[in-house]
Amino acid sequence: MSTSAISSLSLHQKLDVYFGLRHRDLGQLGQALETGDLASAQQEYAAIQNLGQRGPFSKGRPFLNSDRQQDFEAIGAALQSGDLTGARQAFEQLKSTFSAVDPTARHQPSPAVSSDVVTGEAFSGSSLSVKA
Repeated sequence: MSTSAISSLSLHQKLDVYFGLRHRDLGQLGQALETGDLASAQQEYAAIQNLGQRGPFSKGRPFLNSDRQQDFEAIGAALQSGDLTGARQAFEQLKSTFSAVDPTARHQPSPAVSSDVVTGEAFSGSSLSVKA
């Protein structure tokens, strides 16, 4: 997809894509932790970190909410040391910060927006004040 196609996406569409990808990656991280697959959990954690680098929040953070960001970083620290139990506990803590409302209802990208539109260019020049 060309940069002009990315630029033509509305901010709302970019956020839909970002939150949809983050939700998917968090689900895959949870699955890897549940099955005890340390290597996959580390890969999924890195994918979320990389998504954050291209995302809408300051300092390349995947989460705007500082409690969520701290929980996410605790997962990373546990994974780095090979502590699956600690990573699972931090993941459960992160999960508990989300409301009981189905997050897929609001944050899944619309069918017309491909998930490959979130690139390094997608949010450049965007200044956001988003609560998530």
